[in-house]
Amino acid sequence: MMAIQFLTDEWAKAVTAAANSDDAFRTAVKGHDVLMHVSVSGSPWSEEYYMHFSDGSLAVGIGGAPRGPDVEAEVSYETNVELSKGSLNGQTAAMTGQMKVVGDMMKMMTIGKAQDRLSELESALDIEYQH
Repeated sequence: MMAIQFLTDEWAKAVTAAANSDDAFRTAVKGHDVLMHVSVSGSPWSEEYYMHFSDGSLAVGIGGAPRGPDVEAEVSYETNVELSKGSLNGQTAAMTGQMKVVGDMMKMMTIGKAQDRLSELESALDIEYQH
């Protein structure tokens, strides 16, 4: 199997499938509904994607969010790679200014466990990053 290019439709499908087939992730996101839009500066592929954490499932898509997002994040491509690999978590990135986040922070905090599990799942995928 070939490596998946980061921030492409194939990546979005692979992350969605990994999350939705993982019991720990599905349990962590049960009862939550958070739509997050991410802008990525300096990306060789897509410069935006969204993640919809929705009552036990995840939908990741390339491009703009399908509706007004609860949370909007801005990151550099390099920071997004670190988040994807699991070598940096979202809370640390936000607190250190590597990621700008605006929107409903309380909603964002409710999916912390799900995001941590998602990082573990994503870091296990065969993803190819451009440098």
